[in-house]
Amino acid sequence: MPALLGLSNEIFFLIADALDLTSLCNLRLASRNLNHVALPALSNRCFETRYVTLQQHSLENLIKISCHPVFGPALKNLTICIDHLTEYHEDRQASRALWYWSVHHGDFDPNLWETDEEAVMGRQVHNLLVEDQKFMMESGLNTTYLAQAMTTLPNLETVVVDDAFKPCSAATLERQADLPLANAMECFKSIQFVERALRAVVLAIVASNTSFYELDIAPGGLNAVGIRPNMLVFPKPVLRHIRSRPISLTSLSLTVRPTHPGSECVSDLLSFIALFPRLQRLSLEFNPLDKHKHFPEFSQRLQLQDLRFLGVIGVQCTDGELVALLLRHKDTLEEAYFSLVDIMAGGGSWQALLATVRDEFLVPVLEMNKCLSGDKAVHYRDSEGDDAIYLDTFEIGRTGTQDWTNKINGLVIGDRSL
Repeated sequence: MPALLGLSNEIFFLIADALDLTSLCNLRLASRNLNHVALPALSNRCFETRYVTLQQHSLENLIKISCHPVFGPALKNLTICIDHLTEYHEDRQASRALWYWSVHHGDFDPNLWETDEEAVMGRQVHNLLVEDQKFMMESGLNTTYLAQAMTTLPNLETVVVDDAFKPCSAATLERQADLPLANAMECFKSIQFVERALRAVVLAIVASNTSFYELDIAPGGLNAVGIRPNMLVFPKPVLRHIRSRPISLTSLSLTVRPTHPGSECVSDLLSFIALFPRLQRLSLEFNPLDKHKHFPEFSQRLQLQDLRFLGVIGVQCTDGELVALLLRHKDTLEEAYFSLVDIMAGGGSWQALLATVRDEFLVPVLEMNKCLSGDKAVHYRDSEGDDAIYLDTFEIGRTGTQDWTNKINGLVIGDRSL
């Protein structure tokens, strides 16, 4: 121990960074001096990204972290998970079905089935937790907690709304409720919860008046569905409040799932994007794939005066629709990203699109990832002969105009042997 204490802070920081989390925590317990020196390494390891649920205990912990002199400045990425409690009877249906199955198949163990008294107590606890969740949302406490945390966190960069992670607070709530939390948008109550959660997050951003970098609304990691555009529609009083205090956010990522054809979905989506007038980066993913239903109108109507980066993911379209979208933002656009974009049969070609982008100087740099042409994969062949490498992810234009020509000539559609 004396030898360890005699090391300079620079050397000790290197040692601390190399330790696993358990060893690092144990090292902090050895002495006050070691705890003081190890704290920055622990904060970078455990507090750079935090996951919270919209439950009081989870948000109170977030406030404590935001006020901590070491942990608060370390937090850069805040993920708000949409895990939530549903009504008691909705969850108990599966358990009762399992009970009937067990009885009829001879596997019933009465010791594992709760008594009437236990069932009543469990239901009471569950209902109290659901009421607490409802009160937090309807009273605006969720917004208050989030706004306070955002205001206090000096280095916050990204706020994410997602369903792909389950924080410790969710596991604690599941033990209390004795039922798993829901994060799928399958029933009306769950859809309503996510709508209110999105509203709480945006209002917290407005109230905090902070200048963090990105808002990422990306449910779909686990459940393979995005946000319905009508879930992004806010009441008029809320909209007036937001528009009276323009949001300084410059980057927005959205994963959406339009549920019906027509202009209404596109209008809802564009109205939400318009809440962020200073956007410089926009990434829009359709999940599942938009089969030429909503993107055509979106490509004609989107207009952002400061857009520098545009990402389009999961659409079936024509080359003309992509050109129109790029052309409208030609004066500011610096980079574009197309992923899982399918130029449909009869809708033109990638070669024609890329040639137009090159000749009209629509965007300096374009990255393509697993794009399609009439359901056939698009690859770039980087050389001729047996040494050729076929890439389904490649960048165009970083090294100048000639790179566009090289990539256009090297495109291979479908069979790589062609």
